[in-house]
Amino acid sequence: MPMDAISSKLIQERQGLIARAEGIKQGAYEDNQRDLVDSERQALGNIQQRIRGIDEQLTLTTTDYQLNAETAARIAAFSGQQQLPSEGFQYRTAGEVLYDCLHQGADRQARERFQSVLQAQTRAAEHMGTSSGATVATAGGMPGLVITPVQGPVIDLAWGGMPLFQALNPSPATNPLGWSRPRIVDPYLDTAAGPQAGSKEKAELPSKHFDVTADEVKLTTLGNYLNISIQLETFVAGSLDIIVGQLNKRLSRGLEKASVAELAKATKKITLAASASASEVLAAIYAASAAVFTATNELPSWLAMGPLGWARMGSVSDLAGRPLFPTLNPANASGTSSAGSFGADVAGIRTVITPGITDTTMYMGNGAGIEAAVYRFPMLQAVEPSVLGRQVAVAASYGFYQPPTTEAGPSGTPAAKNEGIVVIAP
Repeated sequence: MPMDAISSKLIQERQGLIARAEGIKQGAYEDNQRDLVDSERQALGNIQQRIRGIDEQLTLTTTDYQLNAETAARIAAFSGQQQLPSEGFQYRTAGEVLYDCLHQGADRQARERFQSVLQAQTRAAEHMGTSSGATVATAGGMPGLVITPVQGPVIDLAWGGMPLFQALNPSPATNPLGWSRPRIVDPYLDTAAGPQAGSKEKAELPSKHFDVTADEVKLTTLGNYLNISIQLETFVAGSLDIIVGQLNKRLSRGLEKASVAELAKATKKITLAASASASEVLAAIYAASAAVFTATNELPSWLAMGPLGWARMGSVSDLAGRPLFPTLNPANASGTSSAGSFGADVAGIRTVITPGITDTTMYMGNGAGIEAAVYRFPMLQAVEPSVLGRQVAVAASYGFYQPPTTEAGPSGTPAAKNEGIVVIAP
């Protein structure tokens, strides 16, 4: 479609507003899937109102005043004029051809323009042939005139999302650099309380000090950017939305892999052989639960695994061939699972399935053993007039904290670290 300056400006503004709205919604979802706050609702409302106004203007600025081929033929016949063979609509650029090709289904005017070109080429092909082998020797092939329309949305089979990172319930960081986590240090917790001296009345009680310290947690910044040409934005409708969406998907994937790497630092392990029986699987799960409680004084709240671990749990059966975690009628079972859902229940613990774990290793933990925080930057973009381009970036800063589960003792006993998460693996 011939694109005038005002229509091009409106379309670019509309794409930018859509990208901004998607960023607001994505931020709310990744922030513990919370509801929109008042400022976000107001921002989305303003964006929606502006897009509605832009659409009204585009309806006027993109109106096509050219007669379609059928109407032109009727007028010519009525006036008695000889109608010359139509060459179809005259496109000025390849981008105009692609726009009409992609919008045939939703835009009647685009369909009429594009079909007029195809009909003109079909009439020419009726007496010229469609290839050199089917026509006179002076006619060549015409593959350059054939345009294959796009069918369906862009396919993207790569996994995205961050179920594990969300399961850690990340809190919003106050800044992108880091924070301090206060905690009590009491090396005399087990020995400080004791009987009065000599077991005598009004004798002195034991007294041992304890401290409150703060551990510094540094955040790591993760992100990516792309340079986009103005030609690309104009040539492919919705290109900016695709680019921003893919940049956010990459960011989510990076945060998920960082979460898996943090869990892998765990020092407490429960061995579970690859050929373990149903009773051994159940014993390992309960042993891991006990280890988590011993370290944090809280029971575990999640069990993280990858697709291979999920498949293993769902296929474990007892000596009678009955599944340990059946799908239906779980009478006397230790949980439920389904081949059509990742929402399994293993021994009463919620499962978190993430493609970031690529083997059968499982991790068990709770919010007391590991904490996460994230600082999300707004989508950044800068126009580069000298190269007719735009630079777009998305980024976030993240950090994890695993508090020591046992403090260093007065005799030099080292503190126990990374024991709040328990690994279940061969």
